[in-house]
Amino acid sequence: MKKSIILLLICFSFQIGTSQKIYFEKNNYKDSLTLSKNMPLLAKKVLPLYKNPSRASYLDYYSRIQSVAGDFKGMHETFVTYSQEILGDSIANRPLGFVYKTYGKTALKEPKTKSDFEKVFTAEFYKLYNTFNTDGKSWAEGYYELKLSDIKNDFETQLKAVRDNDSISVENAAQLCRQYSRYFILSKTLSLAHKIIAKIEAETYIIDRDIIITLPNGSTISATMVRLKNVSEPQPVVMKYNIYAGNEVSDCKEIANMGYVGFVANTRGKRLSNDPIEPYEHDGDDAYHILDWVSKQPWCNGKIGLYGGSYLGFSQWSAVKKVHPALKTIVPLVSVGAGIDFPMQNGIFMSYALKWIHLVTNTKLTDLNSFLNSKKWDEVFTQYYKTGASFGSLDKIEGNPSPLFQRWLEHPAYDSYWQNMTPQKEAFANINIPILSTTGYYDDDQLGAMYYYNQYQKYNKSDNYYLIIGPYDHGGSQGTPRKELGGYTIDEAANIPINAIIFEWFDHILKGAKRPEILKDKVNFEIMGKNEWKSVSSLDKMHNENLTFYLSNNNSKYSLQKTAPKKAIAINQTVDLTDRSEINIYNDDYVNGFPKVIDSIFKPEKHLLVFESDPLENSTIISGSLKTSLKISTNKKDIDVEIQLYEKTAKDQYFALTNNLQRASFAKDRTKRQLLTPNKIETIDIEQTFIISKELEKGSSIVIVLGVNKNPNWEVNYGSGKNVSDETIADAKEPLQIKWYSDSTITIPILKL
Repeated sequence: MKKSIILLLICFSFQIGTSQKIYFEKNNYKDSLTLSKNMPLLAKKVLPLYKNPSRASYLDYYSRIQSVAGDFKGMHETFVTYSQEILGDSIANRPLGFVYKTYGKTALKEPKTKSDFEKVFTAEFYKLYNTFNTDGKSWAEGYYELKLSDIKNDFETQLKAVRDNDSISVENAAQLCRQYSRYFILSKTLSLAHKIIAKIEAETYIIDRDIIITLPNGSTISATMVRLKNVSEPQPVVMKYNIYAGNEVSDCKEIANMGYVGFVANTRGKRLSNDPIEPYEHDGDDAYHILDWVSKQPWCNGKIGLYGGSYLGFSQWSAVKKVHPALKTIVPLVSVGAGIDFPMQNGIFMSYALKWIHLVTNTKLTDLNSFLNSKKWDEVFTQYYKTGASFGSLDKIEGNPSPLFQRWLEHPAYDSYWQNMTPQKEAFANINIPILSTTGYYDDDQLGAMYYYNQYQKYNKSDNYYLIIGPYDHGGSQGTPRKELGGYTIDEAANIPINAIIFEWFDHILKGAKRPEILKDKVNFEIMGKNEWKSVSSLDKMHNENLTFYLSNNNSKYSLQKTAPKKAIAINQTVDLTDRSEINIYNDDYVNGFPKVIDSIFKPEKHLLVFESDPLENSTIISGSLKTSLKISTNKKDIDVEIQLYEKTAKDQYFALTNNLQRASFAKDRTKRQLLTPNKIETIDIEQTFIISKELEKGSSIVIVLGVNKNPNWEVNYGSGKNVSDETIADAKEPLQIKWYSDSTITIPILKL
């Protein structure tokens, strides 16, 4: 659970939404003593002014500002509110804000001396800590796996940005309070917490933090192991294969507390490994040797299970290129499909890829300071887009040329570079172990997760693959579903304890316990709006009918018709690829590209056309992924198609369902680019789209938003036929002309119960 919450915290928005200034003279920054006296005054000024459109971000920031202002009771209440409103389970999420809560409880008792402070803090630490279950305890301990020097550096970076002025914006003041709160509290408590945790660890665990595994080629892997002290016999090992270095001990303790040996192997180059950090490229080759080393240790009983999400989902698939005999199961959550949905999605590179490269390669651990600098990244992406520079110059615009970014851009097709990272074709047939996978309808990596699922089903005949999919985003699908997504409160039935289910699965596979109750069949999905789960034997059983629409333009009103046109007509669209008047940068509150899931305001980008069906006569369950066969002609050699699916309710609210992108030149074959012939009618079949399952209300309309992708979040395809990452706005030349023909089909899967 803890890791999922950390991921949620990483995803918070930092767009405060106000430029209002607060008078705070620069003399207040002159030394640490002066600053410590004046920061509470600044925080008290910020509290009534602070706003944020994201409720999650608001509560997160507000609690930190309250702590600086000295309102520790209010801070505690804000953390509880966050737990209840955003995470939906205040009991399971009690450890949230543990660092701040323990300090606040201590400060409220006003200890007079350093010795008194230590006594009170220790008592408050244990008092709250002992209310947690084992999972919560490891979560609380994980908060202190930090270096004070890194925290100080983060604070001083923020301080440097504001200290030369006599006024400060509310946004910057909130940022400064956040960093100051973290640094100030941990400077008072980090060493004390380390002493307490060291005592707990000595009583409870055997820990090896400094394992080095030497690979046959001389490269090294850094690893960590934790096992319970009171268990002497060998145990099954549950392992993570992790590029996000920095929380190894707490991850291992969480596993150990569930009844296994906890083991984390960092990918090559991370933590104690001195090799270059080259994400994705070596994981498959290294995995077999890592598993072999683990299987031969005296604390391992010869059974190993792998789990983890996002990149850790990918690294599990890389590990089964050649299945080690000791590996008994993998549990890949929200798996990145390298070359499938990251760093490009259906052939279109994403700006986020450069930001992520810095997260994992700037340091041997994880550089959250760079990653969370949203203002900087917004400026970089905006400059790239507004100037019409090539996507390939994005790293130079950022000011830090990246050989890895450039290497990725050299492989826009799903070629051997990407294919070598994971099993291919018949290699899926050799995966002889059971698999449990999770993803979400709003998981940014759903396409990657489902790529592995579909390849397995195509080549593997053992039928030993279980899938859970529900109304979750990327973080929620990994352990703790968020109660609210972009204004949508998920069904009560969907709020399942994914982390607990994972360990029930390990108990089933590694210890012979019964299978988790939710896995009634191979594919298990929640129907949004019906508040119920359904289990079927295969993905194609998620639906039992299809609803096919054709495009129509009657009297300049775009609509979806169920009847095929007697004669195909062209629906003309002109897109000025040089127009930069509209800038839509995804912020961290976006849900898979949507600013809101439920919204009464509907303003699609102007290069998108809106097609609407007649109102539904009965409630209808859309269940599965839409398919399109688009008949088009264009004056360019390539386009990037965007197709979104919405429900428009009878009350004129729009419920965002799926957001899909496809480079036309990769629609037939992702391994080979096939350009369009200008002004020739061609068929673009789009099948790599997001799965959804939702009951649409009677009276609702189905809305398809169709057009081309053009915004700063992705490379812009100007259609010249050149490598897209090399194109600039100079390649736009004449506007893009598209004819969408009315005999195009959009097929939506329907489930009739």
